[in-house]
Amino acid sequence: MLLKTRIAVLVATATLGLWAVSGLLLYQRDAELTGRLHASLLQTQQIAWNRQQEEATSQLEKALNTLLDSPRWMQSWRSQNLAELNEQLREALGGRARWRADVYDAAQNLLLTTAAELRQEPLMEARWLYQVLQPGSKGFDAGLSQTSRDRYYWVAVKALPAPSGTSPGSAGALAIGLELPLLLPALASALKGDVFLLNVRGREIDGTQPGLLALQNWNLPTRKPKVSDLEGRSPAIPKPLVASGSAGPVIVKNEQTSTQWLAVLQPLAAPDGRRVGALLLVRDITRQRNDERQLTVFLLVLGALLTAGLGVGMFAYLRRAMRPLERSVEVLNALSRGNLDATLDEGDQALPDEAGQIARGVAALRLELLSLQMLRDERIRIRRQQERLIRRQLKLLADSLDEVSRLEILEALEPESAAASKPEVPDNTLADLAQILGRMSGLVTTQQGRLVALLKELRSAMEQQALLVSLQQELEIARSMQLSILPRHAPATTAVEVDSLIVPAKEVGGDFYDYFLVGDRHLALVVADVSGKGIPAAFFMAISRTLLKNNASLLAKPADVMARLNDQLSAENEQMMFVTVFFGLLELETGTLEYVNAGHNPPVLRRADGTVSLLPSGQNTALAVVDGLEYTPGQLQLAPGDLLLLYTDGVTEAMNAQSQLFGEERTLEIVRRHPQGQGSLVKAVLQQIRLFENGTAQADDITCVTVRYTGLGESTGMKGGI
Repeated sequence: MLLKTRIAVLVATATLGLWAVSGLLLYQRDAELTGRLHASLLQTQQIAWNRQQEEATSQLEKALNTLLDSPRWMQSWRSQNLAELNEQLREALGGRARWRADVYDAAQNLLLTTAAELRQEPLMEARWLYQVLQPGSKGFDAGLSQTSRDRYYWVAVKALPAPSGTSPGSAGALAIGLELPLLLPALASALKGDVFLLNVRGREIDGTQPGLLALQNWNLPTRKPKVSDLEGRSPAIPKPLVASGSAGPVIVKNEQTSTQWLAVLQPLAAPDGRRVGALLLVRDITRQRNDERQLTVFLLVLGALLTAGLGVGMFAYLRRAMRPLERSVEVLNALSRGNLDATLDEGDQALPDEAGQIARGVAALRLELLSLQMLRDERIRIRRQQERLIRRQLKLLADSLDEVSRLEILEALEPESAAASKPEVPDNTLADLAQILGRMSGLVTTQQGRLVALLKELRSAMEQQALLVSLQQELEIARSMQLSILPRHAPATTAVEVDSLIVPAKEVGGDFYDYFLVGDRHLALVVADVSGKGIPAAFFMAISRTLLKNNASLLAKPADVMARLNDQLSAENEQMMFVTVFFGLLELETGTLEYVNAGHNPPVLRRADGTVSLLPSGQNTALAVVDGLEYTPGQLQLAPGDLLLLYTDGVTEAMNAQSQLFGEERTLEIVRRHPQGQGSLVKAVLQQIRLFENGTAQADDITCVTVRYTGLGESTGMKGGI
């Protein structure tokens, strides 16, 4: 970007920044004034409401005093002539609409009321009336009362003396109330707006402009107050206007009619402090808001026009003032490219300002460059002769290198013909040749060192190859021995059908499974997984399998077998290895399976009707972690056709290229979808794991055993029992 453009942009940016700061200050000032206005409005509403309360209290107190000062009233009260009291109450109210009077006895019971409804709630709550009748109280009080969900009264109450024939402490009370909507017109006139009475759910009870809230679809809850700005919302998409107490006014806008209101919500509380409703003041501020918006747009447009005019004027002035400097820059660019024919005008060099000084300096620089060009041409001719001689010698030395190194040196020397055809040669040509000579020396040394290293690597590789062949043979023998100790034949019984599969992750692994007859009536089922992999896990697996089979022949309960095996494996376990085991004894005649799951994956049970679920695993700890543990057994009743899938974590923790696990859900789905009696389930599981891995290396040993209970018979007497 040119200097004149940068200066013009800088000036325009500074002007915009000044306008932005001014606008921000004005906005903050406007916000402060708006806040003060809203606070004043809220205070005005509170004062007006307090004044209405005082006036209403004064009217009610006057009505109370008129009755209580009447000898006729006091005589009727002392004699408890309710009919006479009711008649005097109605005469005192004088036909005032929406006024009501109640008389209460000393037990806070409602004796009579002027209300016309069949069922009326008292004007006063029992707690409020109790406080008025307490000895030592002033005997007069006024406050807000809610007699029903949609009816509110402003009530004044005075204590009455005890009736004749009662104890002095058996006083009563007279309460007179006027419906709260009677105060709304005067309040609206004082506040210059519309006032609405809302219940605790925000529903309009009454107001100076009935139906406005419903028309605008405002929802005004008053129980959980918070201020929320709803500008931009329309009745088609209602949003609650939530406000409270002294939180402040809220601006509400209807986008369909472009009408805006300023709403102030004043909560109403009963004498006990419980919130029972609210007063809502609404003012139409559409014109005021439109005037403010037009003023804002005018100021923005004015600022943009002033900024644009200033930028254009500054750019035009700088373009004219900096033209001599641009010509000097053009000459300097030409000189930098080697074009010494570029010159400046005599008029530019004669200027008295900084532009003239720069032009005279550029002219002097051009003369110096012409002198340097002549010296350079002379030096080029001398150096060409030296380079040719050195290149010929380097080519002769390159013939002693290997073919790759020789081609590398010849390729580096190739620019000789191109350099000879050019009228100029870079100043560092001899240095380049010296670097090539250094590279040749390094290549010779490297070639010799490479030969020595190759001899050493060859000797080491031969030794490692011999060791690897020996180790591979030993691992293959160990793999054959490990697989040989696993069961090779199905158990000698027709009561179950067993299928198994094991795929070690390495040459040898830590998984094992077993099934063998214990006596003539039980079949032992074992699936286990030793921590770790390789030869240590294989040795620990062999020990665990041998001890488990011996303990199973001596102990009748799986829990006892696992407890004794845990103590044996925990003793002198210096390598801190452990093994997870699922061990069960299946009674062939009844199908009852008693089992213990010691930290192993829960087996999958598929009933004959196709229902698939996981066996509860319990809270048992893996074996060889700590000795002295007791193991909790589980019990399962198998029916003919039920199938049990035992497996290790190599199934559920198989991983694909995205580091996702195969998981229990996929395992359950395979068991659920595999056709009963068609094909090997364990092979189907392995096939789905390979598809899921999609070429990813196997991370752990994979072991699966399926046991299908047929209930068709007992052991056949073949070998394998204990």
